[in-house]
Amino acid sequence: MEQNERDKFIKFESHVWCQNIDFHSESDSFLLALEHAKKETDIQNYIKSNEKWFIPASLFEDYDFGHHEAYLIPEQALGAEYRVDYLLLGKNSTGYQVVLVEFEDVNVDFKLKNFNAETESVRKGLAQIRDWKRWMDDNRRYFFDSCSLSFIREGILSWGIHYCLVVGRRSRMDDISREMRAQLERETPGLHIISYDRLVDNIKLLTNGF
Repeated sequence: MEQNERDKFIKFESHVWCQNIDFHSESDSFLLALEHAKKETDIQNYIKSNEKWFIPASLFEDYDFGHHEAYLIPEQALGAEYRVDYLLLGKNSTGYQVVLVEFEDVNVDFKLKNFNAETESVRKGLAQIRDWKRWMDDNRRYFFDSCSLSFIREGILSWGIHYCLVVGRRSRMDDISREMRAQLERETPGLHIISYDRLVDNIKLLTNGF
């Protein structure tokens, strides 16, 4: 990347950034933060005030890119309309790919107790991501240019833009919730839905980087 891109993105230097971090201890600390969180902003504050950028970046563990180059930017704007919680940019042998990440509430159910329908937090997150996807479909060139990423714009195919919703806890999902989640992912190309516990697991895998 050129200098202006390096200044804008948080870069995870290969096999360097992860040195001297006890990721098992960090995973335990994050789990404790989740147990005490009342709302999504509590987790955002935990990450940002302590600059624990490896927590959202641990999402790279769910994808097959990021091991050549890995970057993260918090609160990336999508024009004047939207703002994503985190943008992940990763590279593998085929090129760059992007993940737009939405964090929603922590201690919430995935589905309503008496109906097979998503709870408000899940619906809100899904609506946000659908808005992002529509915006990206209409403004792809503008997006990459505004992020100083025009040099990779033409190399990223439609399947190289991903969307990730982080919501709820694993213990608050039953079999029907998991089936609903799988169906939502099938219906929306590029969508990945995980609980915050997946981040707890992923953090433990970061000893050798992404």
